[in-house]
Amino acid sequence: MIVFNSDFVLQECLESVYPFAHQILIAEGPVNYWQKQGYTTSADRTNEIIDNFPDPDNKIIIHHGQYPEKGDQCNALIEKLSPDADYIWNLDADEIFKPQDILTVRRLLAEQRYTSVGFKSISFYGGFENYLTGFEENAEFLRIQKVYPGSVWASHRPPRVKHIIDNPLPEKHLGYNALAALGVRMYHYSYVFPRQVKEKVRYYKAAVSQNNCIDDYYEKIYLPWVLGDSDDKKKVEAKYSGVHEFKVAYRGKCYTALFEGKHPQIITKNIPKYLEAFNGQLK
Repeated sequence: MIVFNSDFVLQECLESVYPFAHQILIAEGPVNYWQKQGYTTSADRTNEIIDNFPDPDNKIIIHHGQYPEKGDQCNALIEKLSPDADYIWNLDADEIFKPQDILTVRRLLAEQRYTSVGFKSISFYGGFENYLTGFEENAEFLRIQKVYPGSVWASHRPPRVKHIIDNPLPEKHLGYNALAALGVRMYHYSYVFPRQVKEKVRYYKAAVSQNNCIDDYYEKIYLPWVLGDSDDKKKVEAKYSGVHEFKVAYRGKCYTALFEGKHPQIITKNIPKYLEAFNGQLK
């Protein structure tokens, strides 16, 4: 995990994976863009959460630092990866998986020896009742990769591992549509909280996808959608072919849809707490 100002569902993210993980390697701190804004470490509750998370089995290793970019942050603890590790699961702090889905993936890895796994996301938007469709739902999120002694991260965007051994296993990918057909999805709380969205799009606009992002996205799209009634929401989506920060010419349409499934239990039980934080960030 790489984290910075990531306290939104971080506690629940760690709780959801701790029983299944052999190790949890967490690199905390800002990349160059945020360092230029004056940050040396997270300014929210991120450090409080990770530094005090219960770890009775000594699974967690944490590194606090500053990094040129996210690829460097990914590799900050790679030398701590257990030499007998079979797989590495890169996990963002706003991604939650249901326990039964983790067990399904683990079983498939053991039986079929896949070398990589991708997931179909349910990316929630402006709260917990709506999610993003279009290109966001149709994207594959590569999250699990086979590793060998000496493997390192080649890149963060896209997440790719490279190996130094001569004869790695032939590539065998478990695709996101195959997992979705089994009911396995990644519950992605990436566009839920106002501060989260404001910081995300600020970073992407300035340092990642500059000309492909909509100018003043937070003020033009996110806030009017969140604060508006159903008619206001429809008007926003009609004007921009959805609600994503990426321009429609770059990635395509991305409308919202009503979520009719069930959140992971660890999220459901904490929604009152999240809504209090959500409303507080709107003030």
